[in-house]
Amino acid sequence: MHSTLPRSRSAVSLLFTSTVRVLFTTLIFTAGGMGLGLLLAIIGMVTYGLVAGVQPDMRDAYRHVAIPFAITVGCAAFVGALVLEIRARRTRT
Repeated sequence: MHSTLPRSRSAVSLLFTSTVRVLFTTLIFTAGGMGLGLLLAIIGMVTYGLVAGVQPDMRDAYRHVAIPFAITVGCAAFVGALVLEIRARRTRT
């Protein structure tokens, strides 16, 4: 009768899967931040255009709101995912 002891994974495998998880989480949150930032920027610019009676330049929605918002959310997601991965790794070993 064979005993079914759990095999421990190699350090390279653990590092690779942790890295992929952190990068995937960062990518998802960055894309979501870009979408949300763009939506809010477009709504804000359309509202501003209606109130001020001007034709807003929608390129500013990308340049000044959506991209900086996505970068900020992506950085926060990267740090958060990294902290959670390190914390999970310490409790597993």
